[in-house]
Amino acid sequence: MVPVVTEGDSESMALVPVEDADGSVHGSASGEPSIPSREALELADSILEERFDTSDFDRPDAILHVRREVGKMVFEKAVASGILLMLVALCWWLTISVFGSQLGSEDATLSLIFSMNYKWVAAVVPMLVFGATALMKLSRERRQPWPGFAAGAMLILALFMAIEPIGHLAFGSAPAIMLVHSARLIVLGVMVYYSAAMFIDSLLLRWVHDLLEIGMIDVSLLGESGTEGQAEEADLLA
Repeated sequence: MVPVVTEGDSESMALVPVEDADGSVHGSASGEPSIPSREALELADSILEERFDTSDFDRPDAILHVRREVGKMVFEKAVASGILLMLVALCWWLTISVFGSQLGSEDATLSLIFSMNYKWVAAVVPMLVFGATALMKLSRERRQPWPGFAAGAMLILALFMAIEPIGHLAFGSAPAIMLVHSARLIVLGVMVYYSAAMFIDSLLLRWVHDLLEIGMIDVSLLGESGTEGQAEEADLLA
């Protein structure tokens, strides 16, 4: 019997390639009968090996234990991501919109990039960080160079815009309040990065959990491969 992807697998399965019965590989859509490609299964194995010890795969109840722990990780990362995202929204709303004038946002020096005012810069920096984080995850998990290349460029641009107020203070006649402007941008960027990273991790872990439920991953084989790898390493050291 060929396992199929159900509608409950929707958004997480879209992150990885899947394979039709004829062997063609494509991205899955919700409700389409498909199975993960070999590359996707190797990705799922690597995700599990990064988050579990070899002893977890050798337990008598390894499948249930790993599935339960993966489900817990999905919940914890999703909740933490949501908390951080709401903190970002509240922080932006309070420090940029509501109390922006009291904090000197309207008097901040215009950015060298398109002469954007501080409010626009404070909106662009989190979006750049979010996009860069998603592209970094895509490059790492799918082993593709171009998303990582774009992510690096976006991160540098976001960093430049975040520390630009300090540059205006150091090399111009800008007031000392520019330090506060830069600090707000850095805090927003860091929170967005962790929020996006944890949310994407939760999607990947949900996808792995779906594979465990339909029996596409044999965790006992992961334990054997880990033991063999440790033995080979010990032989080399000896």
